[in-house]
Amino acid sequence: MKFMGMQRSEQIHIAVRAIHRFKDHEGRFPRDDQEDADKIKILAKKINEDGKKAEALCVEELDEEVIRQIAAYSACSITSQSAFFGGIVAQEIVKYTGKYTPLKQMMHYDVLESLPTGQVNRAPRGCRYDD
Repeated sequence: MKFMGMQRSEQIHIAVRAIHRFKDHEGRFPRDDQEDADKIKILAKKINEDGKKAEALCVEELDEEVIRQIAAYSACSITSQSAFFGGIVAQEIVKYTGKYTPLKQMMHYDVLESLPTGQVNRAPRGCRYDD
């Protein structure tokens, strides 16, 4: 039985690292197409294999659907999440300048369940919600 979200933060971390490598090589974030998704999957598998060899962060088996979803939405600008992360960053700055200890780790905000299933119409609508 597979529990929901088990080891998903590791999957997301590997996917984000693959996206950063993709951006370093291609000079852009991946598009929502099969060609870029395949490149991200290859990079994620390489990162995971390197992690296994170095006894670092790795997973037994990559969830290709999670990798695809992270890659597909990596170029999107989501205002509400930007505000959320802005609040966290502001709080960490206050901690850094005050008596509290700031976070010294990665944080992944996992909301993959809120993504639509199936094809999405991403044609610009001529409004402020266009990416």
